[in-house]
Amino acid sequence: MANAWRVWSGSSWATPTVHYWTGTAWSSNLPTVRYWDGQAWVTEAPPAREFAAFIASNKGNFKDVRYATIPVPPVARVSDFVVSICASMRGFPTLLSPAGHLPQVISPPDDEMSFAVACWPYTGNEGDVVWDLADSPQAACMNLLYRNGDVTNLSVTPVSDMQLYKTVDKVPLMPSRDFTSIFVALTVSRQVSSYSWPEGVLPRDAVVGRFGAYEISAFAADTPGAGASLGSLQLNTAVDAAAMYLVTIPGKSDGRPTWILGDAAASILGRTTILL
Repeated sequence: MANAWRVWSGSSWATPTVHYWTGTAWSSNLPTVRYWDGQAWVTEAPPAREFAAFIASNKGNFKDVRYATIPVPPVARVSDFVVSICASMRGFPTLLSPAGHLPQVISPPDDEMSFAVACWPYTGNEGDVVWDLADSPQAACMNLLYRNGDVTNLSVTPVSDMQLYKTVDKVPLMPSRDFTSIFVALTVSRQVSSYSWPEGVLPRDAVVGRFGAYEISAFAADTPGAGASLGSLQLNTAVDAAAMYLVTIPGKSDGRPTWILGDAAASILGRTTILL
């Protein structure tokens, strides 16, 4: 056993008080451990809320290239949810970077397009997200950033529902689920140039294929989950094929009901309902 450190108090040997330099003064309080979360020095990650908040996004339309590279939005903070999606016209996209994350890949039976999504909590070390497109002639990719999700309930299968359509000019939304629901619509067309989400859905980002080219377009929007459909994504023209995917960002329930603008089933205000 090492010798204990003692000092003479004038009347006895006593354990000395250890002081720490705070940067401005000496203090006997144990210093708080802080880490850099990408934007500030903090002691812990922000608490999880029922509905993760959209923060920022990056997107890209890639043609005749092997790799699609999209940076994580620079405003990312540690424990933010990165939702990276890649819609490919052929084959199955592979997530190369960051390593260690297995994307959920879904391909329709006709193999006209495939959809891959990977979700992970930002650690502060990720920079660019890189997808391997193999021999796909075109792909639409997007990184969405959400804050205050519950990182302890991260799922390896974030896609909770999907629907496929042929020759349509509007794409119905499936009922949203609990927590923050992200709707991702894909279309295969030569001429989609404009679109409109229904009331109650917040548009986030879009990658629209160049006019006149047979390409995949991707549209993303979100809403708090309520268990009811909010309508359809309206397109300016009919598309050959379309798909709608529902991606859920887990949150921590506060036990209160949810009110959503435009949802006749869930938009009933009462004494127990709180508008946030």
